[in-house]
Amino acid sequence: MANDPSYECRGLRADVGSRRGPRRLVLDDVSFEIAKGEFVSIMGRSGVGKTTLLRTLAGLHEASAGSVVRFDGQPVSGPPDGVSLVFQDYTSSLLPWRTVAKNVELPLEGRLPTEERRSRVAEALKMVGLADRSDAQPHELSGGMQQRVQIARALASQPAALLMDEPFGALDALTKADLEDQLLEIFAATGTTVVFVTHDIEEAVYLSDRVLVLDGTPAQIVAEIPVASPRPRTQMLTRESSEFLEARHRVHEVIFGT
Repeated sequence: MANDPSYECRGLRADVGSRRGPRRLVLDDVSFEIAKGEFVSIMGRSGVGKTTLLRTLAGLHEASAGSVVRFDGQPVSGPPDGVSLVFQDYTSSLLPWRTVAKNVELPLEGRLPTEERRSRVAEALKMVGLADRSDAQPHELSGGMQQRVQIARALASQPAALLMDEPFGALDALTKADLEDQLLEIFAATGTTVVFVTHDIEEAVYLSDRVLVLDGTPAQIVAEIPVASPRPRTQMLTRESSEFLEARHRVHEVIFGT
């Protein structure tokens, strides 16, 4: 790759356990690199291990012995500095008794002086289009706005990498399209590395530079599909382009076999 890797995984193995049974190997011999400033989506059928992989990159799930997982050249043995995680469940991620601004400020408290915290919060809310809602309570916002607050909170830390676990999966189609475009604007403005888990093939192709497909039991990366659509992208023109249609077809073929 032209850029130094942001993430590097070699021979990654990860298992999960449950109260009702033994631990189960979910990922086996997963290897890939993600360049700094690259947008990569991770796809695969439900239960294949996409979230486990993302949580391993975030340092929230411990890889098995012998696995190599590095962020910015350093082994991941816990949540790395410079990495922010955005979940799908925005309602549970926001504290209902705090204002929008105070929710965004939460990860900065105790780390930065007051004025710098406020400056970062204001900038992050501006980036997600909520500069005028800083004093609102979460319950006063729509679902799309609540998800913007969660994204703003992640951006306030000025992360080098943004990990996103189906962040738009619970939103209606119009709100989802709007947030996809806003995410692309943020990606272009910040140069942040983005790793994005989704079940939506069109979303993955629209947003990404590459799509990695997980499959198998335990799962491995069975395909790495580049997306040649030029940036900046727009919902109508990009989705009608030959580059988009070709990548969408390839992803669909790998996942569904047709």
